Amino acid sequence: MPIAGAIIAAVRLARDGLARKILQRASAKPASDSSIENIQGRRIAPPLIELGHLLSASRAVEAKKETAADLAYLRGRGTSLGGMRPKCTVTDDDGALSIGKFPSIADERAVTKGEVLALTLARKAGINAAAARIVQSEDLPVALIRRFDRRGNGHRVMYVSAAAMLAAEVTEPEEHTYTEIVDAIRVHGADAQIDIEELWRRIAFTILITNVDDHLRNHGFLHEDREFWRLSPAFDINPSPERVRQLKTWISEDAGPDMTIDALMSVIPYFRITNERAREILSEVAHSVESWRTTGQSLGMSDEELEPFVDAFEHPERSAAKKLI
Repeated sequence: MPIAGAIIAAVRLARDGLARKILQRASAKPASDSSIENIQGRRIAPPLIELGHLLSASRAVEAKKETAADLAYLRGRGTSLGGMRPKCTVTDDDGALSIGKFPSIADERAVTKGEVLALTLARKAGINAAAARIVQSEDLPVALIRRFDRRGNGHRVMYVSAAAMLAAEVTEPEEHTYTEIVDAIRVHGADAQIDIEELWRRIAFTILITNVDDHLRNHGFLHEDREFWRLSPAFDINPSPERVRQLKTWISEDAGPDMTIDALMSVIPYFRITNERAREILSEVAHSVESWRTTGQSLGMSDEELEPFVDAFEHPERSAAKKLI
C-alpha cells in the first residue's frame, strides 16, 4: 500500500555504485539545469509522487533492468547521494518528515525489518533512539525512520556527526574510540554526564545486538544552545549476524575493536559511571535485548524472518552480561 503524503527528496542511492549508475546511464540524454540541480541535491520543490513508484524505479536500477522512464523519473526527483542503501525522505501521514529505507534485491534476510527491530529494542532499553516502523509498499517492507533534525514547525536543527565533532578524517585508516567521543561531550555537551551515560548504554546495546557498523558517522549531535550540543537520537543500528564481531569505533585504545562486556566494563571509570550504576544500565539493556523474538513478532516479523538474526542476539557476550546483573 503506498504511503499518503509527499516525497520531499527522491532516492538517496547507495554508495556502492547505484548513484553512479544513474548518472552514467542518464548521461546519454542531456539533462536540463534543473535536473542537474536535483542530482547535486539542491533544495527544490518536488511534485507529489507515490512511494511505490520510487521503490520500483530504484530496484530496477539496482537490478540493471531500468528503463529510460525509470532514469528520467529518478533524475528529475531531487536525487541526493549518500547512505548504504536506496532511501528517500517522505512526509508521513501526520505531516512529519521520515526517511524511507528500501530493501535491496541483494538482501538475504529482512534487513529493513531488522533495523526497525533494533531501534524498537533500543527504545525499550532506555536509549533515545529514532522512532521507526515498517510500512508495506508494493508488497515489500520499507523502514520508516522519523527524522530528528526537524522541530515541530519544520525548522531544521543543526546536526553534526561524531566524525565532524572530532575533526576526524573518516577516509583515513586511523582508528577512533568512544573515549574520544566522551572527551568531546565533556567539552561541548549541554548536559555532559547524562549524554556520557547514554553513550555507554548505547555501547552495551551495540555489543548485545552485534551492531558492527558503529563508525563515527553513525553517531551524531544536535545543536542545543550557543556552543553546546546534545547527543542525537540513535540511528542506523542494525543487527548483523553474518559479520565478524568487532567494533568500528573502539571502546578505548586499550580495548581495541573487541566487542565484549569486559571491554565495556573496563571504561566505566573514564565514563564516570559507578559499578552499581553500570550494572543497572546493563541489566536494562540485556532485558530489552532478551525480548528480541517477541518484539520482532509484535512488529509483524515471521519466525522465518527472525531465524537469520539468531547469531546477532544469541552469543557468549549475552551470557557475560547476565553474570554481572
